[in-house]
Amino acid sequence: MSSSPPLAPKPHDALEFLSADDQALLAMFRDYDRQKKGADAAARGKLALRACHRLAILCAIKEEIFYPTARSAFGDDAAAAAKLAPSEGEVGALRGAIARIEEMSAKDGEAFDAAVKELGEAAKRHFEREEKELFPKLRHGKIDLAGTGEKLAARRLELSTKPLHKGAIGEAKRVLGG
Repeated sequence: MSSSPPLAPKPHDALEFLSADDQALLAMFRDYDRQKKGADAAARGKLALRACHRLAILCAIKEEIFYPTARSAFGDDAAAAAKLAPSEGEVGALRGAIARIEEMSAKDGEAFDAAVKELGEAAKRHFEREEKELFPKLRHGKIDLAGTGEKLAARRLELSTKPLHKGAIGEAKRVLGG
């Protein structure tokens, strides 16, 4: 059983909201790593798909809401705005890694486990860099952290409760080995 934290902390501050989401995702990847040896392919596939789905939602809300808001808040500060480019590139790379896992089957064993581990490590590096380099600039900037946090929470809820399309169901069957 997963020990990952629930979906939503108090979504009043965008940076705290994203940090909490980052920590929840890292917990999901740690759960996968702890449980993979004793789990069958279907159980490993479920754990991986949950982490991939949650990470895909986080990537979407960052791309749709957080990065545009941050860019706007930075205004004419080119050095601060330049901190966004690596984050946006990393999100693209995370989406690519998610897609690779969704094309695999958990029955691929070690290759599947390695892909999930690689995704978790890439996510961790991304989260750490943002929290160290980007968040402090925003904390002291001209961004409405409460309003942005509310928008992030609302969009995440919308994406996490949205019905799956047939393609996603097919991807899930492939990952689960069915």
